[in-house]
Amino acid sequence: MTTPSDQPEPALAHQPAYARRIHRVIEYIETNLARDLSVEQLAEVAHFSPYHFHRQFSAFTGIPVSRLVRLMRLRLASRKLALEPDIPITEIAHLSGFDSPESFSRAFRQLYGKPPSAFRDDPQWQPWQRQALLPLKEDSMNTDVEIVQFPQTAIAAVEYQGPEWQSLTAVRRLIDWRRDHGVSPQKGKTYGIHYSPPDIMPPEDYRLDVGVSYEGPVEPNPQGVMAKEIPAGLCARIRHLGSRDHIAEAEYLYRDWLPASGRELRDFPIFFHYVNVGPDVRDADMITDVYLPLKD
Repeated sequence: MTTPSDQPEPALAHQPAYARRIHRVIEYIETNLARDLSVEQLAEVAHFSPYHFHRQFSAFTGIPVSRLVRLMRLRLASRKLALEPDIPITEIAHLSGFDSPESFSRAFRQLYGKPPSAFRDDPQWQPWQRQALLPLKEDSMNTDVEIVQFPQTAIAAVEYQGPEWQSLTAVRRLIDWRRDHGVSPQKGKTYGIHYSPPDIMPPEDYRLDVGVSYEGPVEPNPQGVMAKEIPAGLCARIRHLGSRDHIAEAEYLYRDWLPASGRELRDFPIFFHYVNVGPDVRDADMITDVYLPLKD
């Protein structure tokens, strides 16, 4: 027999069901950013009354649904501006769900502090801008670790040092080089070698190599791409599903798994294999394998 104290509080009893409904709405928004996303339509997706939906959504997520829609639309637009330089800004405004280029430009300037054209020339995602979306993601960190033998892998890479939020400039240089040399995402695996965590080192000391597997010679080029190598060796591998803004599995490997495993680290930094890449890959669909190099 249960006592009154054994019974869950009413709000907590319904929280998992509410969470599923709210996250269904977030998934729907992310998939349909170019469409009309009225409160009435989103309330129907959540199976909530339209009279109360916006209050329920804000109470559960801490952000009004209208603001979430705008943030996700501007995030999509910023990716296209940075990674697809051939698409006209007017088309990006349409693809991102804005009624007109003028309303898009106003909203973009308000969030990023510069017009879309200036962002395209110098793309930067400030930490506070991406933090706004993090609380909306479900806490579903993977803890399944595999021990694997990683093969020696030649890569064509761009070195970057400086504030982490400006590292997109290195990504774009690599994309330009890949386009010039016909190395599509289907022809080469994309890697990020992380020499220092961005939240610990001073911004000017953050280092990253972003590269693609490539066996041919890397001739001198305007993008500054150079031949490098990820050495063969034993690694702990764990898969992260979802947004790459915060990969909690990397922290888990260092903080929890490594001390409990009794293993020692090899003299090579942690690196990520970005399994699927491209401006049209949604946050929810991103797959990232994290490799922590170990001694044999």
